[in-house]
Amino acid sequence: MNVITPSGTIFSDADIQILKLMAAYGFVRRSETPFKLKSGIFSHVYVSGREDFTDHSDLEWPIGEKIARKVWEYARPEDRQPCLIGIPTAGTALAQAAAMASFRMERRKTDLPINHRLMREVQKWYGAHQHSWVNGKPDLARHTYWMVDNVATDGQSKIEATEKLAQDGYPVNDMPCLIFIDRQQGAIAQLERAGFRRIVVVYNLLDITYALGEIDIWPKSMVSAVEEEIHAHQFSK
Repeated sequence: MNVITPSGTIFSDADIQILKLMAAYGFVRRSETPFKLKSGIFSHVYVSGREDFTDHSDLEWPIGEKIARKVWEYARPEDRQPCLIGIPTAGTALAQAAAMASFRMERRKTDLPINHRLMREVQKWYGAHQHSWVNGKPDLARHTYWMVDNVATDGQSKIEATEKLAQDGYPVNDMPCLIFIDRQQGAIAQLERAGFRRIVVVYNLLDITYALGEIDIWPKSMVSAVEEEIHAHQFSK
C-alpha cells in the first residue's frame, strides 16, 4: 500500500517495509519515560540507528539502498564519485550501508558506485593517520564528499562535524549533508544559517509517525502525542 504523508511525500511499499522494520527493531520508538536528546530537550520519541540497525541486515540493506538512491537523485552533473562520511557513531553505519548497497544496485549510467570513509569520535594521535579525524585525506579530483547523520534536532552535531572535517582539509562549505530523519524542530533552518548549502533529508519524523498510524503499527493517539510534542519544542527558525 502507498501512504500520502502530511508533507505530500508518497511512501511506497518499500518505504512502508522500512518503517515497519524500524518500528519493530526500535530504530524509531516511543516511550512513556522521555529520552534526553543531545540538544538538551526531553522527548518521548527517539530516533536511534545503532544496534537496532546494525544487528538487522534485513533493515540495513534497504536503508542503504534508500540512502544510495537519494545520493544519486541529488547528485549534480559536476559532482565526482560520491564518498560518504558518517558522523560518529550512528552516521557511520548508514554511510557504510549505502556504499555497500550501491555496489549491487541497478543504476543509471551517470550514477557512480558510492564510497565511504570513517570519521572518529576522538582525533587519532598515532599511526599513518595521526592528528586526523577521518581515515584518508580529501581527494577532490576523485570524490564529492557527503556528510551523513541519522537524525537532526537542532543541527549542532552537524556543525561540530564540519569544524573537525575542516581541520582535515575537507571542503565543508561545498559538502552535501544527508540527514536520514529530520525531527522537524528547526535544524534545517539552523544549518542553512550556519552555511550549509546542500541539505538532503530522507524522511521527516512526522511523516514516519503518521504512516505508522495509518498502517496500524502505532495507535493514532500516540501519533497525535508525537505531533504535539514536536510542535511544542521548536528551535528558533
